[in-house]
Amino acid sequence: MALRRGNALLLVAAVGVVFLAGLFIHGAIGGVLLLLVAATLVLFSAGAWPRVRREGKLPRILIIVVVVALAAAKLAGKL
Repeated sequence: MALRRGNALLLVAAVGVVFLAGLFIHGAIGGVLLLLVAATLVLFSAGAWPRVRREGKLPRILIIVVVVALAAAKLAGKL
């Protein structure tokens, strides 16, 4: 699915807003929002994975792991 540049920017901005909301909302709702962001990042990465250079793969994985860890902490009531 090819996105126009404007639509892609809007989608990235929306994911950013959901990420920030997940950080600021306490409890399970924040955790679920962060899991939604992580799932979206996995979908974005999966689609681009064959075209990503080797040095770009580890940062993508680390970002997803950090978002999932934040979500787990929110769901566990630690944040």
